[in-house]
Amino acid sequence: MNLNKLILVFCLFFSIASFAQGTKKLSLDGKWSFKIDPEYEGETLGFEKKDFDTSHWDKMEVPGNWNLHNLYSEYSGDAWYSRTFTVNESQKNQLVRLVFESVFNDSKVWINGKLIGENHLGFMPFQFDISKHINYNQENRITVLVNNMFKKGAMWSWGGIRRPVSLEITAPIRIDYQHITAIPDLKKGTAEVQLKIVASNTTALEKSISYTVYLKKDGKIVAQKKESATIPANTFEYETFSTIQLSKSNVTLWHYDFPVLYESSVVLNEGNQAAQTISNQFGIRKVEVIGTKILLNGESVRAVGFNVLAEDRITGTTLPFEKIKADVDMMKSMGVVMTRLAHVTLPEEYLDYLDEKGIMIFSEVGLWGKDRWVDPDHPMPKEWLQRIIKKEYNHPSIIGWSVGNEIGSPKNNPKTSEYIKGAVEMSKKLDPNRLAVYASNTAQSQVDDAVKYCDLALLNLYGGFSGVDKAWNLHKMPIFVSEFGQQLNSDDPNLGVINIKKMMDDMRNKEYVLGLSLWTLNDYRSKYNAEPPTAATWTTPPSQNRTWGIVTTMGKPKRSFAATQKEYAPVKGISLSDINKEKGTAKVTIIPRAKLDIPANILRGFKVQWSVLDANFSATKSGEKVLKTIYPGDSELSFEIKCNLSKSKGIKIEFVDPQGYIVLDEIYYFAVPDQPKIKHTDVANDGVRFIFDKVPGADEYAVQYQLKDSIYTTKKTINNFVEIEDKKVKQDVNWTYKVIAYNKFGASTPSNEVIVARNELDLPPIIWDAVRNKTNIFIGFEVLPKDDMYEIEYGFKPSEYNRKLAFKNQGVVRLSNIPTETPVYFRMRIRKQTGFTSEWTHEIKVK
Repeated sequence: MNLNKLILVFCLFFSIASFAQGTKKLSLDGKWSFKIDPEYEGETLGFEKKDFDTSHWDKMEVPGNWNLHNLYSEYSGDAWYSRTFTVNESQKNQLVRLVFESVFNDSKVWINGKLIGENHLGFMPFQFDISKHINYNQENRITVLVNNMFKKGAMWSWGGIRRPVSLEITAPIRIDYQHITAIPDLKKGTAEVQLKIVASNTTALEKSISYTVYLKKDGKIVAQKKESATIPANTFEYETFSTIQLSKSNVTLWHYDFPVLYESSVVLNEGNQAAQTISNQFGIRKVEVIGTKILLNGESVRAVGFNVLAEDRITGTTLPFEKIKADVDMMKSMGVVMTRLAHVTLPEEYLDYLDEKGIMIFSEVGLWGKDRWVDPDHPMPKEWLQRIIKKEYNHPSIIGWSVGNEIGSPKNNPKTSEYIKGAVEMSKKLDPNRLAVYASNTAQSQVDDAVKYCDLALLNLYGGFSGVDKAWNLHKMPIFVSEFGQQLNSDDPNLGVINIKKMMDDMRNKEYVLGLSLWTLNDYRSKYNAEPPTAATWTTPPSQNRTWGIVTTMGKPKRSFAATQKEYAPVKGISLSDINKEKGTAKVTIIPRAKLDIPANILRGFKVQWSVLDANFSATKSGEKVLKTIYPGDSELSFEIKCNLSKSKGIKIEFVDPQGYIVLDEIYYFAVPDQPKIKHTDVANDGVRFIFDKVPGADEYAVQYQLKDSIYTTKKTINNFVEIEDKKVKQDVNWTYKVIAYNKFGASTPSNEVIVARNELDLPPIIWDAVRNKTNIFIGFEVLPKDDMYEIEYGFKPSEYNRKLAFKNQGVVRLSNIPTETPVYFRMRIRKQTGFTSEWTHEIKVK
């Protein structure tokens, strides 16, 4: 076998078992030796050789992204990783595989100086059989060359071994994976579960095997079946098949509000013993497009969703589970049930959590725009499609395969029609039970758009939302708007505003528009610069944070968050009226969605809960009511609630889905917020900035400023600071300032006044966030066009700064090697391009 064939075979072997008993797994995570190679000379110098001295190299965490380190923040090119490992002699007759969950993007791997393979799909897992390349009971060296120059779209190319690495040791005869197809009969209430069991035999002899399939629900076996097969010698991925029927009593359908999961455990038998067990979760559900409807288990779905850039400025694209959980939980709290979600392949942990919480997605081959891979003869998109279907087949959250994004222009991609037609056909052949689509930004303008080959029209629109009508008139296909937006908003959470209602209203109440997915949930790192006419509103700010999101790159909600949650809520509104504090009664009214609204879905098992706000504005739950099933188009629903309101400062009502996610809430205040207090004032020639701690009961803040009898008030903010740049406030003239907190009941008592005058100094940078992650602190800050570089002083006691850092990072900087359980105190300033330095920020404590 030549090396090219060897590489292809190795790259296509990967584990999709969520659990494997009988497999010994040794983690290779941790600190690896690391060296960048901007001149591409590593192989010439022998970096890959077993005995090459890496003691002078840097250290890099695995999993990790090198772009999270200040020194390598903007590095693109080759980089080398190396470490050693040992395998016990007792494993010599076993199959030892080296498993990478993801390396971005292009990688070559050596064991003890021998090249064992390559991978060129940076979001995909891959593995190599290294059984014959290692020295048992001796030190072995693994060396990985990584290159992150690959780029698609406006996303940052986060380089590195970004997901876990391990050795998996199994018997030479093993079950590789299973594919589970669960097909319900909606009329009878039964289901057929079809299984493809794939096994390998790496011995020199033909082997007969037997295995037992156990189907479980809630941990209890609902069906089982024993099968046998004979696997030829030296055979990889030998396919066997089994079918199991489930009776009505054992069938519960998977639904986004009730995501019931089953488990299929395949036990490889060795006599009366279990030699190996693999287990995967699956769901029983049916998705189909009929006429102008998309149906889940026979019911219409009119959905809202988000596109997610699966990254942040704290963990890059490593996607630890807490990041995955935060993203998915946030989307569920926004009422998301279906979306395209991501341009890139997501790790199994992400998909598992989508299965468990109930969000339907289209998994995508990440081709974008003008792309040489949009070619029916190019092997890479075919490999990408094959590998994502193979990896993700068992996930009920995946309802379709997208073969590309915004690739439909023949001007950019002359072979686009042939590519999309062939890729859709390929996906239907590999998986006939899911939808096949591509995301188009041309279906509204091209009569012969390749969307005609798809099961559903996915359409991206930025402004010009009448494009849904044009696409319908041209193609008469139901439409899911896979991206919509207008322009970037802001790094500043207070200025992060989008006209979500206007955009959605332009596309609502049309039978052929089935759902809308906003671009994006989160801001993301980028250097993308737009061309006229959209340059002013589409070019990434100097912070390198591409500000499409309703939350920042560090996860802080913007003003648009609450407005979007309201528009995305499964009901049109919830309100309180007839509040009687003496009797402790009020009336709750729920307004269902109209039949063709978006969203507009059947709501089963939802409830309303209410809480009383105490003297500190803390909420204590007082009661709840489980609601009858609500259908789109239903009349308003009202009922009375009772609670003790005599000493309360307000009442909060929440609309809660069957999984406990609060998808809409309203607070009715009976008192103004607590009095705020100014904690620090920055005075300069370009403005005055007041910093304060947020107070209980407040939704917004403003500063009142006064000169003699002239009184002015700033616009309200959700931030913890207010900056005044009013030209009326002259240098060296004392003004009086007070902070006021607001809620819907009214304004607080103003803070104690501060009297200051503008001077000749420059304001320090705004610190948006300071987030601790293990032994690192990531600081997000404002970046202005005239900034040149920055300085930070920090220490472990107030006002005692024994460490310094100078840097040119844009938007986020990292403080490394911070002792755990130790508070950190820091301050920061700017060096302008003129050479002038700003004032230091106030001291910030990170707990």
